[in-house]
Amino acid sequence: MRSNDPTAGLFIGFVGGLWFFFKGFRVMREYRVLDDTPRMPIRSVPMGFVHIRGTAEGTQLLSSPLTKTPCCFYKVEIDQWKSKGNSHEWVHICTDCNGYQFHVRDETAAILIDAHSAEYDLPLTVTRTVSSNAHSPQPDEAELLKYVTSAQAHSTLDHVGQWVDKRFDKASAVDNPQLQDRRDAFRQLFSGMASASQGGKIPVQAMQAMEKLMSASGPLSDPVKEQRRQMMLQNMELAENMNEAGLLDQLTQHEPNSATGQFRLREYVVTPGQEYLISGTCIENPDSSAPTQDRSMIAKGKNEPTFVISTKTDVQIHSALEKRALLMIFGGAVASIGCAAALLVHLGLF
Repeated sequence: MRSNDPTAGLFIGFVGGLWFFFKGFRVMREYRVLDDTPRMPIRSVPMGFVHIRGTAEGTQLLSSPLTKTPCCFYKVEIDQWKSKGNSHEWVHICTDCNGYQFHVRDETAAILIDAHSAEYDLPLTVTRTVSSNAHSPQPDEAELLKYVTSAQAHSTLDHVGQWVDKRFDKASAVDNPQLQDRRDAFRQLFSGMASASQGGKIPVQAMQAMEKLMSASGPLSDPVKEQRRQMMLQNMELAENMNEAGLLDQLTQHEPNSATGQFRLREYVVTPGQEYLISGTCIENPDSSAPTQDRSMIAKGKNEPTFVISTKTDVQIHSALEKRALLMIFGGAVASIGCAAALLVHLGLF
């Protein structure tokens, strides 16, 4: 097949058009859900899908990676400049999201928000372009290249953690105390691994999570396997004691390697004092130790995946979603039909 043969490109265009076509219907469904759900006071929110507006409040804040803004939550989209044939283009490599649970308050009450897995419609804070080949690098460029490496690891661990969480949901972990303990242990483990990937030492919580997982898996019926499990528990306990004494710091503390290439980083933040429109599912807080006022929280639902955090008004969100859905449906249809027709003509079948 010659390099200028359009068959592959037309087929990719056909498949891509179909993807946008069906994705458009999903966006249209999201638009209908938001349009059919009236906004309500926080004090009156029931269990299920809700639509609220209020001001963010956070007792725990972290600094955003690019602007060092004190925030409740941040999202950084990272693209890499790559060659494609005779041209170059920005290719998305990962999205790094991190932060704490925070409250949103209106004039009636406040409610806890778990912003993980949300769709963020937030104003862009800053765009930075960094390169490992820069002749005159900016002072913080080396740190940002290290951040790109740790962000990719953190994003991968976050996706794996979400996949594991979905498996526990399918197994009805909420109704099974043993499965719920394992789920909590996995959450602690992935959280600790994410912290370690950003250049720190392995937290005590991560080692405790490993010990909890090993304890939950036994005792085993096979004597040899049970003996290995007991040895592993003893080693974990020894490592935990060494960590508390500070003996593991030199072994586990490290700096992430700097990424090589040219990267574009775009940052978005959820800041305290800013008003947000939130559409998500009100659920029971899985943390049984949470205070009474935090027994309910808004997060991404199991049956209703729509979860939006935005600074826009209701009208702006509805208008943007409707335009986006129609563009994807009709644009995808035109692209797929056009590529299919061109492919048939090229192959002599039409």
